[in-house]
Amino acid sequence: MVHVDAGTYTMDATDWPLGNNSWLMGIQVHISYDDGSEGANVFGPTNYGPKTLKAGTLQCIIFVNTTGEVDKTFTPRLYKID
Repeated sequence: MVHVDAGTYTMDATDWPLGNNSWLMGIQVHISYDDGSEGANVFGPTNYGPKTLKAGTLQCIIFVNTTGEVDKTFTPRLYKID
């Protein structure tokens, strides 16, 4: 979990094991806004590009929806672009 100020953000990761739009392994990010308005899922497969966010707390979940062993180091990164 990380607190973010209002601004435009994008999400990326090192070494996407199955590509950056796979529902078999990836990142899903939810925000809870500081102003109390309803939170939302803001980043996920096919949707990691730039998003304008209000100030709030992001919760990042790395998910694996596949069987077998996954032998990868996977590091999500959040970038503020404005």
